[in-house]
Amino acid sequence: MWFEKSGQKARVHSQYTHVMACAIFILSLFLVSFSSPLEEWTDSEDKLEPIPLLTEAEVLKADPLRDKAWDLFHPSWKTSSVWETLQASGQTVRATRDPFEEASTNLEYFMDDPSNRLEAEFKIPPTLRSRVSFWLQVFGRFTSQTKIIHDRYHPEVIYGYIDFRPHFRATSSAATASYRSDRTEREVLRGLKIRMREAAGLTDTHLLTDFERERLKEMLLKAGGLDEKGIKKALRNVRTQTGQKDHFLSGIERSQQLLPQIENIFKERGLPVGLTRIPFVESSFNPNAYSRIGAIGLWQFIRRTARQMIHEDSPQKWRDPVAQSRAAARMLKLNRNVLPDWGLAITAYNSGVGRVRRLTQKYGVEGVDSMERIPTKEDFGFAGRNFFAEVLAVNLLESYKEVLFERELRLIEPSLVYNKH
Repeated sequence: MWFEKSGQKARVHSQYTHVMACAIFILSLFLVSFSSPLEEWTDSEDKLEPIPLLTEAEVLKADPLRDKAWDLFHPSWKTSSVWETLQASGQTVRATRDPFEEASTNLEYFMDDPSNRLEAEFKIPPTLRSRVSFWLQVFGRFTSQTKIIHDRYHPEVIYGYIDFRPHFRATSSAATASYRSDRTEREVLRGLKIRMREAAGLTDTHLLTDFERERLKEMLLKAGGLDEKGIKKALRNVRTQTGQKDHFLSGIERSQQLLPQIENIFKERGLPVGLTRIPFVESSFNPNAYSRIGAIGLWQFIRRTARQMIHEDSPQKWRDPVAQSRAAARMLKLNRNVLPDWGLAITAYNSGVGRVRRLTQKYGVEGVDSMERIPTKEDFGFAGRNFFAEVLAVNLLESYKEVLFERELRLIEPSLVYNKH
């Protein structure tokens, strides 16, 4: 019985082995027959060539954004043929050369404070007039969807501005719009520098009309000069500045409930009320503002300053707008006690009182009017060099807000107003 079962198992195993061997043989024949034509096709003259990669130049040429980038730039040296014709004819026209609606009144007109609304410390000195004029444009005309292209050390030299609004209208994605805007900015800067070299006679390009070339030459003379060294300097100092008008208007709305209390804090300490406008520059009056370097709150205190001036270890306390305002008042008063005028005291708020005091003593700076004596290689950088001019600009704009921004302020969302409760 056992032998009979063993014989049956042996026969089954033998049959299984035979079937598997046949299957393997058939499969091998199939693979050989399949691979032969493939090898013949691979070696044939009719084989498909790999698709070549486009060169960088071809990619740029095929990029539709490249063709449109310069259309979004509005050069300050360029006038339209219609505008030139009207100007030459002596006609008075109500028109603009760019798509922005001009303010109903001229911002420059208010620099003289016609209604005498500014404190003496915040009247615009003649030496800072051109610099303040630039910041009036930044805070009073251009929004955050635009960028002004200007010279770093002579901000009054404005080459033009880029209008990114078409990118934001074309997509609902802010990230996509920002990406396109960054690419447009790079292309515009590239095109601008080519034209700057042409205006200086360093290239043989013919992108400018005679009129445009002369206008651009005037700007380059102010920025550095027309020789090769001056042009290199001007090219190196080209800078873009994002507009702030929308943020400034939001700050005006947010400030309505906070400003009266902050003004009282500063009045109690005998300080100019104009100092309370510094948060328009620092945070657009947003108590929850947080910078890339970790500065927080309305007055943008860094952690060390907050701990020293507020005497608390709680970040929540540091962020409190009233506590920060009291600390800022003390700090500004200390700055003024060791520096010659309020212009330098305000500069020290941005750049540090020790640094400002050391440089003013070293170079005999007697006030903000003579701050230009400090060499650029040792000065306070773009932010510190312009901080007081920014404060002067926002003081002026806020003082005349109902005249300059009446229509825009009516349209701002009420939710933007800070509610401390």
